[in-house]
Amino acid sequence: MRVILIGAGISNALISILLRRQYGADLKLVVFDKSKNVGGRMTTSYDSEENPHCFLDTGAQYLTLTKSNSTTTKFFQELIDDNVIELLDKENIIGMRDNTNKINYTAPRGIASVVRYYFDQAAVEMNLSKHITNIDLSASKDKFSVSTSKEKLDEAETVIVTVPPPQILTDLKGSIAQLIEDNKEVKDKLDQVKFSSRFSVGLFYPPSITSLNMPWRMYYVDKNENDCLRYLAIDNAKRNKNDPPFSLIAHTSVEFGAKYAEVDKTIIGEQVKEKIFQFLPKLPREVSNVKYHKWKYSQVIQSYPDKLGCVVLKENPLLVLAGDSFAGESNFEACIEAAIETVKKIGGLFK
Repeated sequence: MRVILIGAGISNALISILLRRQYGADLKLVVFDKSKNVGGRMTTSYDSEENPHCFLDTGAQYLTLTKSNSTTTKFFQELIDDNVIELLDKENIIGMRDNTNKINYTAPRGIASVVRYYFDQAAVEMNLSKHITNIDLSASKDKFSVSTSKEKLDEAETVIVTVPPPQILTDLKGSIAQLIEDNKEVKDKLDQVKFSSRFSVGLFYPPSITSLNMPWRMYYVDKNENDCLRYLAIDNAKRNKNDPPFSLIAHTSVEFGAKYAEVDKTIIGEQVKEKIFQFLPKLPREVSNVKYHKWKYSQVIQSYPDKLGCVVLKENPLLVLAGDSFAGESNFEACIEAAIETVKKIGGLFK
């Protein structure tokens, strides 16, 4: 059995490892993603080859475990045992809401290492910088083929898509678009999925900067303090590393992100960078690099109405839409639960 997974984020990473554990080595898992790196919204960005130990998380910042959730606890314990995550130090954090039923974990090698861990464990064939634009039934009607705008890349009996529904509806062409168009109920429900938008700005510092002059490691900014910034972190300190080289990440508010969602990330990023320095006047300006990111699809604020974990568009060959859009929340635990439901649902449909 050959399975193609569109999207190299945490949802497909979890689906991959669950499929591998259930069906063994006979299953061929092939991943395509338009990005140059794995991670999706759990992306880690690096400064440069000259400063490789300076990196930061541009998307999700840490993982949160609900103590009472026995299903997700097993996944967290595996990550702890294999030194992928460790406890987030609660000291020197401003504005974080305390919840006695929650435990937060950070990833010492960056949040993308969690995604990479599952893909490596699942032994997937990874194809990056491949922007899939078409998913079509093959001539024999027993497989789906996937293509970029320039070439056909692969085909398989099963295709799983974890791209955000707004992008599915606007960007993917071919048989997948026709299947959605022919199913009014599914199309209407996909239309209801909504995401927040936000910008992130990462500041990378050379090893010569030995302090960022901040008394905190993470700072949740109250909306009354700033109309743009909502989250700041000295990223290496957040990961329990307190020595240079330093990096700082800033996320904007949802309102700010929505207002400028269609504007070029560099233009808005420059504005956000200046707002960082205005808000933190003691912060050194001698950065070695700055990276801007626009999360047009940041977090799910309105999920697929039925929260099924996935939606099957066609059973034979099998075409499935999955990911946190079909879960109750937009976080790691919800992705775990959605992946479990996805593998359970499609397992009986494998031919």
